[in-house]
Order: sequence, then structure tokens, then C-alpha cells
Amino acid sequence: MNAISTTIGDDTSAKSHELPRTRLSLYYLVGYTLPVGVALMFVPQTTMNLLLTNHAYDDLGLRMFGVLLFSLGIIAFGMIINKASGVYMVTLFVRGFIIAALFVLYSLYGDPALLAVNLVVTAGWALAFLSWRKDKAEERGSSDAF
Repeated sequence: MNAISTTIGDDTSAKSHELPRTRLSLYYLVGYTLPVGVALMFVPQTTMNLLLTNHAYDDLGLRMFGVLLFSLGIIAFGMIINKASGVYMVTLFVRGFIIAALFVLYSLYGDPALLAVNLVVTAGWALAFLSWRKDKAEERGSSDAF
């Protein structure tokens, strides 16, 4: 009975399911959502000019988007602090959707700001994906040893 409980304890422990590289890659996500969210809330037109926009956007919409972006950054930071590795893969799917949506919006409106944002999101997605793959490969390698 002791061997079974030890095995079960090892398999369900947080340490065995932690994805350290993927967790670290989420700092990149937090690193742009929080500051850009704040920038959009307080200086929306300047922020859009820095993103090389060629469209005029309403301040209210940009500020609301800043609130949403900042909120997403707080959620991502909470995932890092709480080591919520079970939802790391969800961030890959969500960012994949955002990347596709930004390409569609760019094809409709041709605003270079959409490409600039997409570049940042795609870089973060690639970093998280490669980190996740490496973490999962190591996890499989260590579980094969048992």
C-alpha cells in the first residue's frame, strides 16, 4: 500500500506537472500586456502612433481595450504566481486565435499597427510553444525512466 500511495503522490504532485520554461515564457506575455494596457488607458493616440497606425481610432475604444489588455496581463501574472501549469496550453490556443484574427483584420483594413501587434503576439506564441514542447519532452523522458 505504501508503494501505491507514494506513486500516486509523486504523479499528482505540483512539481511533477510544473512546466518551468512555459511558465517563464508567460513573463513575456505579462511584459507587454501590462505596459501597453496602461499606455492605451492613459495615452491612447500616442500608443497607436508608436505602433505605426494609419487609421484614426476613438479614444474611448482604445482606453477600453487598454483596460481589457491590462486585465489579461493581471490574469497571466496570476497564472505565473500560482503555477497554474494546467492552463498554459490554453494560452497557446488563445494567442493562436488572436494571431489569426489579427491577420484577418489586417487583410480587411491594412493598418500596419495590426502587423506590429501580431509580430509581438506571434513571438510570444512561438516562445511559449517551444518552451511547452521542451517541457513536455523532458516530462515524458523523466516519466519513462520510472
